[in-house]
Amino acid sequence: MPTTTINGIKMYYERHGEEGEPLVFVHGYTGDVGDWAHQLPEFTGTHRVLIMDHRGHGRSEAPTDRAAYTIVQMAGDIMALADHAGFERYHLVGHSMGGAVAQEIALHSPGRLLSLTLHDTGPGFDIHKNPTVASYIEHRFKLAQEQGMAAVAEMPGMPDPPHMPAGRRDYEKRRMTQMSVDGFIGAWQALTTWAGTRDRAHQIGVPTLVIYGALDAGIVDGMKFLGSTITGAVIEEVPEAAHCPQFERPEIFNAAVRKHLERNAGASAK
Repeated sequence: MPTTTINGIKMYYERHGEEGEPLVFVHGYTGDVGDWAHQLPEFTGTHRVLIMDHRGHGRSEAPTDRAAYTIVQMAGDIMALADHAGFERYHLVGHSMGGAVAQEIALHSPGRLLSLTLHDTGPGFDIHKNPTVASYIEHRFKLAQEQGMAAVAEMPGMPDPPHMPAGRRDYEKRRMTQMSVDGFIGAWQALTTWAGTRDRAHQIGVPTLVIYGALDAGIVDGMKFLGSTITGAVIEEVPEAAHCPQFERPEIFNAAVRKHLERNAGASAK
């Protein structure tokens, strides 16, 4: 279980694959490396794959200072980890919060990216401004601080989408139980304080795939905005999938990502 110190915290990461261009997958809020279980078998035969747990997630260290969680800071973590892995140029895939991180990387260091995949994310995260959502989030945070993350993990969630893999919800419950309260609250604050890219997305010059689940109602408009704003972006909608088509409908998701990677292969990658 490799870890390395990145920007003052211990980050858990995994390297898979021995040959091919580097490919970095970045998970979303409350996620971990397990979010990419259906991508590893697909891509490690053709790419050198890097996956990791964000600060405050999975097996990475969780700073107790909740101000240490920002999207820009997480982007810095991923760029430093890619350096540690020896990836000079790489393909980058970011899901949800990881998509926000990926946008910051694309804007900060476009020369490092062979391609960009933005997956069920958006140019900003304003859902917390909805009073119903705000009340729900406040209740979750209060529960976390008073009763711990196990109580949060037992809260009822949204109905399962039609292609949810068997056992996935149990996995997510175990993961949530093990998450730190500081990471849980700090990372959400990172999302809600992120400046977003509505006035910057047009500056992204990296070949981009915008892919999302057709049932992911809260992000469809934002994804369409990114797809129409980023010059030359390719848009793919995954039918009968919600927020996580990478494991809800992996065969469709993987095929779209592979086509994108092949279209934007670069022989100079190291």
